[in-house]
Amino acid sequence: MAKRIDLSLPKEHGAWAMLFVPLAVGSLVARRFNAPVVLVILSATFVFIGRDSLLDWWRAINRKKTNAAALRALLIYFGLASVAALPLLVVYHLNLIAAFGLMAAILLGVNTAQATNREDRSILGEVLAICGLTLGAPAVYYAATSRLDTVAALLWTMCALFFTSSVFYVKFRVGSLNRRREDVRRRSWRNCAGYHAMLVVTLVGLWAAFGLKLFALVAFVPVLARSFWYLAKPEASLNLRRIGLLEIIYSVVFLVFVTLGLPPV
Repeated sequence: MAKRIDLSLPKEHGAWAMLFVPLAVGSLVARRFNAPVVLVILSATFVFIGRDSLLDWWRAINRKKTNAAALRALLIYFGLASVAALPLLVVYHLNLIAAFGLMAAILLGVNTAQATNREDRSILGEVLAICGLTLGAPAVYYAATSRLDTVAALLWTMCALFFTSSVFYVKFRVGSLNRRREDVRRRSWRNCAGYHAMLVVTLVGLWAAFGLKLFALVAFVPVLARSFWYLAKPEASLNLRRIGLLEIIYSVVFLVFVTLGLPPV
């Protein structure tokens, strides 16, 4: 426990899955695991770990205080991320990796600002965080193949769509327990139902437009089934640990079937 505190490692298990599943998907779909892929994974991991230190330092600045430990950890982790990313530009000439870095930096900055104002748990805040974490899928694919094509765009889209499902689902499960606020219960139900209905339509559209294999659609079946089941039969109790464990299992299913379903035929 002491080591985790010293290293300032993020404690949200779901966020780790949102980082590493897209990274794995990008490499598996590219069918390659080379040095550039390893460098992208290392760089993304260091940035992810450094996010908590960035938030601690940012909050201290906003309060007109100093946090030397957070600043030191921030510089170390972001420095390691830069060291890992530099060969991608200098040695392997993957110049577009800088665009991924810029997009990640912008999303990280927005997310940190929202977290400082306690707005990161809003739907918008969590979706933006997911967009940043799932950038790893096209970044790794690009590092492995030196290509940015339709497959890269599909990887990011499908990973973001998948993990966003959990945002609406969990908020619905929590909101449905609020017996004192009927408006909260109804809104969380509508948001969850609306998102997953949109998800079905989007997946059908992607399948029709890009000729996705059936496996790529099967990857979403567990999260669609669990959402529509609880929308039809809301429960009066909530076990967040069980939900978290199931979400990780669904992520593994997604990893396997998206890998089998991409690239498109």
